Amino acid sequence: MAEILGLTVSHFPYLRLKHYHLPSVLIGNLSRGWVDKPHLKDPKNWPEPMQEEWSNDSGAATSNVAQAHQIEQFRKLRAALDDFKPDLMVFFYRDLGETYKNAAKPPYWIHAHEKLDVKLFQIFGNRENYWEEDPDRIDTLYGHPEAAFYLARKLQDAGLNPLYAPESTAPLGLGHNALATTVHLDWDRREFKTPFVPIGVDPFGFLRTRNNEGLSPWNRDMPRTLLPKEAFNLGREITKAFKSSPWRVALVAGTAWSHANDAGWEFERVHQDIAADARRFEEWKSNQFDSWSDSWTFEEMEQHAQWELLISIILAGAMTENRSQVTYADMSAYWILNSSWVTTIFEPR
Repeated sequence: MAEILGLTVSHFPYLRLKHYHLPSVLIGNLSRGWVDKPHLKDPKNWPEPMQEEWSNDSGAATSNVAQAHQIEQFRKLRAALDDFKPDLMVFFYRDLGETYKNAAKPPYWIHAHEKLDVKLFQIFGNRENYWEEDPDRIDTLYGHPEAAFYLARKLQDAGLNPLYAPESTAPLGLGHNALATTVHLDWDRREFKTPFVPIGVDPFGFLRTRNNEGLSPWNRDMPRTLLPKEAFNLGREITKAFKSSPWRVALVAGTAWSHANDAGWEFERVHQDIAADARRFEEWKSNQFDSWSDSWTFEEMEQHAQWELLISIILAGAMTENRSQVTYADMSAYWILNSSWVTTIFEPR
């Protein structure tokens, strides 16, 4: 029977830039956002810990510490992958309108590309990067169409209806969070040799749009995203499929937990919900994620800006089915850096 390894890794794109760019979401809102909410621009109105992190250097010192810590997390994940030696990786990642824009609005889909040529070292037009790599460097990322189509058929046989895409229409080749996950798992070597099957997920649904300030109003009558129960079950079925396959597979949730801009604009959030993330992280690292099929609601995700945890719920279902326990877990949360980053290594089984 094939073995499966589970991992979570931060997808935060600005980690690939110099450290002083890490607060870019906050900096963007201070410079050109919150036009009708000037009180949010005044650090005196922020929580005291956030003011301390921002300090008198626009958060540069805090960001330097945060980036250094996260790089060590990436290296731990790389070591786990090297020990496991997967035949392929499967990424769960957030994709909001990058692959399909307005052509389709699926809650999730499977990429079945053969290979993609991508630029990994310029982020949102910024040509400066952490390694001082040539921003025009082109890397070839290899997919695994055989495994992608195998998975699609297995999910169909389980009563699910996955969309699958032989070619990607994303302008960058893939959604930027999938690209970030790729780099973060090969931080030092940057060779990107392991083939992977990305599974894009729209964790917001309801035809909502998103910008630096948050999500558009929630019209509950619009088509929804996956229910937490459905996401959990999807993870279980993915594990079942690969357990009967010939491949050693690493299942990777490339995500972050709550985000300052993952709730409705009316919440006027300037930071993520660190306390809510910490409560859920206690369950996560204590292997109590097997209840996440039923213990989450959309209302909780909106209240605490935690919609993107839907991606971790998929992995929770997968690891529950695999009977894997957490062997390492770390949560890194800084008030000025928009989101909480969770690193996890599960025992391979």
